[in-house]
Amino acid sequence: FNELQGWSKPLQEYRNPELEQVANTLGNWTVKPAGTEGYRTAEVTLGGVDTRQLSSKTMAVLNRPNLYFIGEVVDVTGHLGGHNFQWAWASGVAAGNSA
Repeated sequence: FNELQGWSKPLQEYRNPELEQVANTLGNWTVKPAGTEGYRTAEVTLGGVDTRQLSSKTMAVLNRPNLYFIGEVVDVTGHLGGHNFQWAWASGVAAGNSA
């Protein structure tokens, strides 16, 4: 990336206008994945039960109070690093306490 932009010195050697240009360039940088490895290595999938149809306190379907959806069945996606596990556990606890 440095070669493309012509950046060749440590950041502390740049003046404020140059640093603003670096920040703008990085802030507008777009990354486009070339593809995926498919479901074989997938960590998270998108889609699922619409959260607008669920109670956020009990995870019960709003118009079917004894029907619950939790974890990856629900359309909630977090960053990798444990967020999705935490969502699965927390939504399970909420539904279990309510049931």
